Amino acid sequence: MVVPKTRPDDFTCKNPLLFIFSPNPDDRHYQMQMEQLDSIQLAVEDCHLMIAEIFEKGDGRMGRSDLPTDRCNRFREKFNVHPGQFKVFLVGSDSEVHLVSDDCISWQELMMRVSTIARQFNPVF
Repeated sequence: MVVPKTRPDDFTCKNPLLFIFSPNPDDRHYQMQMEQLDSIQLAVEDCHLMIAEIFEKGDGRMGRSDLPTDRCNRFREKFNVHPGQFKVFLVGSDSEVHLVSDDCISWQELMMRVSTIARQFNPVF
């Protein structure tokens, strides 16, 4: 699978960003992934992980902000996510893709990857 190349101006986030692409909020994979994240909410906040929820139709969310449908569509195109697909991408503050999955990722895997990203840019993390 080809991982999309990103440029520093693609994202304005200084923190790691977890993109969750889902056909809709009722999708089984999406629900399971969000349950995983809810179970570690404090850890997510502590590591300043931003979560973007991108749906095929309708608005999504990035953190606590709404994400208009047209912006969701641009993200789907950029990451080459096809209709009906569930996909997860972890993008570091360096704008590099550090993880791609077609399935839910465990909280252990996510925290390990986020810790690795943080150590790259802040050795005392």
